[in-house]
Amino acid sequence: MFLSFCSISSYAQKTDYPEPQVPIDADTKIITYTKVIDLTANKDSLYKKGLQWFNKYYKNPTSVIKEQDPANGKILGKHQFKVLNPADKNGIQTMKAIILYTITTQYKENKARIVITDINISSTSYTPVEKWLDKNAPDFSNKNYFYIEQINKQLTETVSNFESFIKSSAKQQNNNW
Repeated sequence: MFLSFCSISSYAQKTDYPEPQVPIDADTKIITYTKVIDLTANKDSLYKKGLQWFNKYYKNPTSVIKEQDPANGKILGKHQFKVLNPADKNGIQTMKAIILYTITTQYKENKARIVITDINISSTSYTPVEKWLDKNAPDFSNKNYFYIEQINKQLTETVSNFESFIKSSAKQQNNNW
């Protein structure tokens, strides 16, 4: 009876994580988040609004923005965030890894685009997160889906925030004081 209890409790600790649905580019076969937004605005005003978004969205935008090209309507940045391990029996989550990514925003007449790509695990060599999706890898674990889902949530939120910000019109200040 004691052995059956031990096997049941150890089985209860295992969680089966569902395979996340992430956008994989058909050509490059890497995870890539892309959104094209149709608007009614000129390239320069969209570029300025994109720069405002970087400054509002990121805590330290000067460390994120690596390239600003107003003539070609392009802002390139690099950012990072943490992914956590599943909670232990005490509900404590520890850090699994730091995830790095490249974010590019581009602007032209009546259009803005955001592309997030080159998503990788911070380590001594370039390690793409797609390795966590490879079921044939010797170190594959269903827990990898837990990490990929965190990445998916973070980057989907970034794209959504960008879209909302770019679509919003600037609020006029009331000068009647």
